[in-house]
Amino acid sequence: MNISENFTLKEFLQSETANKNGFLEQYSPPETVIHNVTLLSQKVAERIRAKFGPFTPTCAYRCDRTNAKVGGAKYSKHKTGQAFDETFILNGKNISDKVFYWLLKSDVEWTKIIWEYGDNDNPNWLHIEYVEGAKKEVYYIFKKGVYVPYLGSVLEKYHKVNRKY
Repeated sequence: MNISENFTLKEFLQSETANKNGFLEQYSPPETVIHNVTLLSQKVAERIRAKFGPFTPTCAYRCDRTNAKVGGAKYSKHKTGQAFDETFILNGKNISDKVFYWLLKSDVEWTKIIWEYGDNDNPNWLHIEYVEGAKKEVYYIFKKGVYVPYLGSVLEKYHKVNRKY
């Protein structure tokens, strides 16, 4: 079932963890989750794809058991279908940093971006959310459980000095 021009519901429900553990509820989410992943794909994922090329989210929706098994946050937006994670690859190279900078300057309707782990030059992956009516927030995380606001941070200053964006 297509949820946007280039994305299927299956892409936003896939989970190796759910497959390995037989969590069948991962693949029959409530209608609210389908609504949320549809908005996420239409408003955010399609725009990224148009700019940077095809991708399939590494992780999007997680049912409760999948979220618990991977150690996800109790109130994770993955559980509501309002977030996806991705390491953006182009020609074999991680370009997640370029997607991050572009999203910051774009008119894409994301509501939260998290630069996940990695180093000052490139995250290991991006966590991207879309929640109707929420304000935009940008964070980075280099240590589990420690989220630091990006704007005005040492990392943002480093990026500006090194002309990252």
